[in-house]
Amino acid sequence: MIVDIRTYTLPPGSLGALFKLYASEGYPVQTKHLGAPLGYYFTDIGPLNRVVHLWGYADIGERARKRAAMESDPAWNAYRAKAGGFYVRQENRIMRTAPFFPMANEGKGPFPCIDFRCYDAHPGKLGAFMKAYETDGMTTQMKHLGNCAGWYFSDIGPQNQVVHLWGYADLGDRQKRRNAMQADPAWQTYLAKAIGNLQNMENWILRPAPFWTPAA
Repeated sequence: MIVDIRTYTLPPGSLGALFKLYASEGYPVQTKHLGAPLGYYFTDIGPLNRVVHLWGYADIGERARKRAAMESDPAWNAYRAKAGGFYVRQENRIMRTAPFFPMANEGKGPFPCIDFRCYDAHPGKLGAFMKAYETDGMTTQMKHLGNCAGWYFSDIGPQNQVVHLWGYADLGDRQKRRNAMQADPAWQTYLAKAIGNLQNMENWILRPAPFWTPAA
């Protein structure tokens, strides 16, 4: 499976108007062609005025076919003509699902608070990082954090990246869980093995778009 992670930046103050337009005219036609998104969020903490949405496909050929059908739909082009002025920047990256995802989550969501984390590995070290995580880190992290909403690695776009998403009830729940994980000796042992593979780490806190509900 591949995942198209799309990040759109908007002018300040325009998010509500875009979501109103998209919910009524864009979302119905887009989901008609692409199916339900894996996630549709906006930033709460981090770079503001950004929309982050994730779309899953069996492979790059399916993505091309579905998007071609959407692009030829007059309803989509009518919506896009109205929405184009909302965007300052649009970017995407094609990721592959990690072989160990999905994990067994505590709950099914939707999660009101999402920690979206992007890590850049040193060139040639992505495989070593993912192996260390699968063998030494994943069990401990799942024990404490509980709900992984996605774990992907780069295929097209910025290379040597992993993106993973963690769901929480709220920021207090996140802090409590992460404090417990950081205090766990098993997590510290894993970090000592894995952290040297990474050159940059960043995260954003996301909230679900009001019109999106995860598929059951």
